[in-house]
Amino acid sequence: MVTSAIQVLIPVADGFEDMEVVNSCDILRRAGLKVILAGLDAGLVTGGRGLRLQPDALLADVLSVDIDVILLPGGNEGVQRLAAHPPLIQLLQERHRRGQIIAAICAAPGMLVTHHLLDGRQVTAYPGTLDPQSSDYTYQESAVVVDGPLVTSRGPGTAMDFALTLVELLLGPEKRRETEAPLQRSTS
Repeated sequence: MVTSAIQVLIPVADGFEDMEVVNSCDILRRAGLKVILAGLDAGLVTGGRGLRLQPDALLADVLSVDIDVILLPGGNEGVQRLAAHPPLIQLLQERHRRGQIIAAICAAPGMLVTHHLLDGRQVTAYPGTLDPQSSDYTYQESAVVVDGPLVTSRGPGTAMDFALTLVELLLGPEKRRETEAPLQRSTS
């Protein structure tokens, strides 16, 4: 498979939602995208269900790399750790100013709302993460919501649709179909 020049950064911290990281990384790589799992610290990172991953890089070492998409996985503890990492927040704010793609699933949209990165957008998140009555954004209960350069999704059960939506957004509907077909997803 020829790897695309498109790069996706997935920052991971202890407490990440296992399914969201694994499903997203796997599907994006199947589509030929270059995915960089970046840890906040050196060494293994442990998900909320005990999955241990060895990140490809340290986040500090890839902050200046030309990234096309930042994908923020959920998992409350992991999101709290990511949200407390100022260099990542600065990168997200800069991407927002430039209109570059930010994708967030599950609890991760909550860290974006704190910095007004959801303002004026259609969004979704894990139930209870965002205020459905907020006047800052329009909350939807859809599995995946795309509003310009912002892609949000609800949780572990929507992770596959989330990743496939990113494939379609970045590489087109034919590449999505090509990536999705061998997955043998249920159509019922």
